[in-house]
Amino acid sequence: MNTYDDLVNDYLRAVEQALAGVPANRRAELLADLSEHISAKRAEIAPGEETEVEVRSILELLGDPDEVAAEARLDEDPHSAPILIEPKKKSAALIWVIITIAAVASLCVVGVLAIGFLAFYGGSTSTGVPADVPPTRIAPS
Repeated sequence: MNTYDDLVNDYLRAVEQALAGVPANRRAELLADLSEHISAKRAEIAPGEETEVEVRSILELLGDPDEVAAEARLDEDPHSAPILIEPKKKSAALIWVIITIAAVASLCVVGVLAIGFLAFYGGSTSTGVPADVPPTRIAPS
């Protein structure tokens, strides 16, 4: 057992304490599901490459132990569907925020380039003479 196992065990103990008042069989079911989910996520990490940050990240995705317990209390009917453990939607929201910022920044850059292009080329003809200057004739010498 390593310190990462201790992090997981501390998390599961916190969830168990937050589940006080929930029937023992329901509490055991939830803790088993959480433990299985954490083990599956940890198994996706290459052997020897697991870090404290990765383990903490897995636990944070599950949510605060009090929030997990509150969700379990909402569904105490033992005959209901099993609790689905889903990561918080923060990462999806963060991705959309980043995409939106990138899109707005791209539009700003395109707008500035278009204004610059029009300012530089918009007032002249292809010969380099401003459009409002009448053409002149040069007499043969």
